[in-house]
Amino acid sequence: RMAASPRGLGISPRRITLSTCGLVPRIYDLAGEGLPVTLAVSLHAPDDRLRDVLVPINRRYPLKELLAACRAYAASTGRRVTFEYALAAGVNDSPEQARQLAGLVRGMLCHVNLIPLNRVEGKDFTPSGPRRVAAFRRILEQEGVPVTVRRKLGASVNAACGQLRRRFVARQSKKEAGNS
Repeated sequence: RMAASPRGLGISPRRITLSTCGLVPRIYDLAGEGLPVTLAVSLHAPDDRLRDVLVPINRRYPLKELLAACRAYAASTGRRVTFEYALAAGVNDSPEQARQLAGLVRGMLCHVNLIPLNRVEGKDFTPSGPRRVAAFRRILEQEGVPVTVRRKLGASVNAACGQLRRRFVARQSKKEAGNS
């Protein structure tokens, strides 16, 4: 409300995106606020088994509950929900997983934002290749799911999604080790 207020930043609520890993009660709270902000949900997996690993809050708020909250948000606000889906090679980028994802969100007022994963030092995940990303996108499109592929920005200077946090944590660890 402060960001949208003329006394605050004066930003139109339609230009504000609130991003979440899937805190279901807070999504319902946001729906009740009557603010036409965009809701972005870090999904990253089309089933609970994998999402439990990639997005641990899923153990508390599984996909069925999360998607019900997202549907309620879209119905209450008239705003589409954006599902963020970072593609990791051999982890969540198979054609079957694309079909599963389509089955989860088909018919919902939503948009899927595919994110080619950025390499993050110290992490085992590798980005899906361009062909795999294109195939995943094509399946979603064929299934009638609105989708875009986010262009890569900042990776060459370690400033892309996930990279900055990793660098910050590494620096904090070095500082703490030096103070011991």
